[in-house]
Parts: sequence; structure tokens; C-alpha cells
Amino acid sequence: MFFKPMIEPIGLLLATPIAKAILDNFYEGLGSKLGEKAVELMPEKVKELGQLVWNKCLRNKPDKDNLLQKAANGSAEDQKKLTEYLHQALENDSILQEQVQKLAEEIHLEITNNDIQARNVQNVTGQAQGLMVNDPNQPVIQVKGDGTVINLGTPPNPK
Repeated sequence: MFFKPMIEPIGLLLATPIAKAILDNFYEGLGSKLGEKAVELMPEKVKELGQLVWNKCLRNKPDKDNLLQKAANGSAEDQKKLTEYLHQALENDSILQEQVQKLAEEIHLEITNNDIQARNVQNVTGQAQGLMVNDPNQPVIQVKGDGTVINLGTPPNPK
């Protein structure tokens, strides 16, 4: 009897190629920029995305565990195959696409907006709206879920 070990739970090493594929699906080319930045900034979010996709798309599918492991080991060809497979899977499952897109937005915001240096920063994802002002003497920057940045003020002139 042949026993094939299961990949449970998804670790950061295996979650990273999944996150790259998902980010490329929603934000063309961003997956290649994922690299160490998102993994260092938010490893738990990358693992959460990887586990969700593993559970819904890859688990118990023939040879998908091998594909994922090869992509995690740096095979560009297998990363491309994984990306194509997940793109197709998301097109066929709008509920999963919505769940995955929410996590991808959070990772995207962290990757693209991590360098903002201000005291009044609030990331708003999805349809939510809000405003946070901790220091009225500092600029207020509000980032919507679609990546739109709104700067509501300028810093005071130094004297």
C-alpha cells in the first residue's frame, strides 16, 4: 500500500507561490514583486491566503501537491502552471474569488503602501469608508480598497 503524505498545514514556503499566483491574477505583475517584502511584513496573511487556496483548489487534486512543491522550489515553469490553474479555478468559483480577493487586497496594500510615512494613515478595504486623525498638525492620508490615495491636508510650515 502506497501512502502519499499530505501537505498540512500550508507553511510559508508553500504559501508563497500561491500568493504570487493570486497577486498576479488580481494585480498583474505584482506577484513577481512579492518576494521577501510581503513574506517579511505579513507572513501570517500570506499563510492564510495559501491555506485557503490549498483547501479550496489544490487539496486532493491529482499532482497539484507536486506542482506546488516544484513552484515553491523555484521552478518558473511550475509557477506559471500554478498561476494558470488558479486563474481558471477562480473564474469558475465567484465565492472563492471574493474570499481570495479580500486577502489579496490586504497583501497588496501592505506591499504598495508600506513606505508611506505619516502619522494619520488608515487603510480602508472593500466598501468601507472611514477617516482617522490622530494628529491634526500632520497630513491625513486615506487609502481606499481600490488603491486610491487621498491626501487631506498638508503638513504645517516649519518656522
